[in-house]
Amino acid sequence: MILRTQKFVSAFLIALVAFGGFEALVYIVNLNEPIVFLKTAFVIYVYLALKISLLYDLHFKNPGALKRATAKHESVSHWFLKSMAILLSAFSDRISHLLKKHHWLQFQNYLILPGMLFWSTIILLYVDFGNSRLQQVIVLLSGAAMVVNYWYLKEAFLRKTEKVDRDIFAGLAAVKIYVSAITFAAALAIMRRFCLDSSFFVAAIFSITFLLVYQALFQHKLLNIKNTFSALLIGATEAIAAYFVYRYWALNVYTAGVAMAALYNLMWGTFHYHLDKALTKRVFFETLLICALIAMMVFSVTNFKARLLDGCIF
Repeated sequence: MILRTQKFVSAFLIALVAFGGFEALVYIVNLNEPIVFLKTAFVIYVYLALKISLLYDLHFKNPGALKRATAKHESVSHWFLKSMAILLSAFSDRISHLLKKHHWLQFQNYLILPGMLFWSTIILLYVDFGNSRLQQVIVLLSGAAMVVNYWYLKEAFLRKTEKVDRDIFAGLAAVKIYVSAITFAAALAIMRRFCLDSSFFVAAIFSITFLLVYQALFQHKLLNIKNTFSALLIGATEAIAAYFVYRYWALNVYTAGVAMAALYNLMWGTFHYHLDKALTKRVFFETLLICALIAMMVFSVTNFKARLLDGCIF
């Protein structure tokens, strides 16, 4: 089977699990079965994480472990000792790539985006239970984003490059824009659902923003103390904005998520162009204009006076 066919088959299997799993979760949560909903979501996530883990392992392993182990212990005379030595040596050689610090960090990095995508979707499906039309839109968009993310992860693993190529980064960046919006929206939705203090939302937004920037820096091989500090600064700026969003934004958490994603994209886009030494006044003002345009569209459809009379006091 050629590699392209393998990619299509793998993507099809992920699509079945993503769309089918989300649809099953919609059905369960609309039956008002939160415990079953969470257990099922956990099982689906474990499958998707194992799928990515297996994909990473198969592409980064060092093939021929058994052959090397057999040659290494050829001189052992006793058949039992020889067999055990070969098996242990082959197993150690087979998993050696997973024991390297860089490979382990790289693997963890590739789990950040699909993890945020999946659990943000789960939160929104839970918060909006009963609203079947909105749930179906979330299922469609999140399922598609999951497939696209998996497709580009497989491509990155096939090329085995520590620094992702521009086409892969562009594809994952498109997924990240969607993920940032629904993650910010999901964080706001779950905080308001349980009437938590604004400090929890601020901490959540700081962590989410830092992880998004950290992942991009790692994939660009630009992770150092200076850039990490810049990532913390971007996270802190987004967290300050989150405080005011939590206190003054209206009921629509989706418009809030889009607005916060626009601010994140402005800061990360500017920082990214700076790292690429391509930041000019024209580029900055184009990025700022896009952010302002999105903000204007969001503000124009948001009723800031809308509040739940019997809900939490923000």
